[in-house]
Amino acid sequence: MAGEAATESHDKGRFKDLLKYSHFIQAVIAQFFYVGAQVGTWSYFITYVQDYAHEPEKFAGYLLSGTLVAFGLGRFSCTYIMKFIRPNMLMGTYSLLNITLVGIGVLLPGWIGVWAVFLTSFFMSPMFPTIFALGLKGLGPNTKIGGSLIVMGIIGGAVFTPIMGLVAEAAKSMAMGMLVPLACYVFVAYYGFIGSRVRAADAAN
Repeated sequence: MAGEAATESHDKGRFKDLLKYSHFIQAVIAQFFYVGAQVGTWSYFITYVQDYAHEPEKFAGYLLSGTLVAFGLGRFSCTYIMKFIRPNMLMGTYSLLNITLVGIGVLLPGWIGVWAVFLTSFFMSPMFPTIFALGLKGLGPNTKIGGSLIVMGIIGGAVFTPIMGLVAEAAKSMAMGMLVPLACYVFVAYYGFIGSRVRAADAAN
């Protein structure tokens, strides 16, 4: 009976076993950073438009709604593109594009910056499911526990959003606050190109 209980417990997975998988640990961190970038960008987008495009809140709200449309279009299009490009490479490339776009938003606040930040929604769209899938590779019986922990990375939205506000307030510039999601995309890009690789030692566990 004891042997059966041990086998059943192992089949359900164990939290400590997940610590052996570096690509999984980094997936949790990448999800934390990604959601922080997403929520932070959307939370302050209206303020950014008001500050630098000098448009009223109502019009800025319409643009924010447009970012959701861009997000949806990005999600559908990347599903097709992934038939030709590996998901980790696509995510890494999209992250680099978002680093560039957010950088434009920081350096060129105004309508150019507004549209640059707007477009980040298109390229951020595949990141959550891609990080999730890459992080679960090779986890075996630990997949369910691992999936739960990766989803918990959404707390990044509650962490980085106020940090953006603090940076913007300290610098007296919402554009400077955008440096926070820019930094988040740096880690997501790293994860896409490097951190998501399943090491041979991990696969053997």
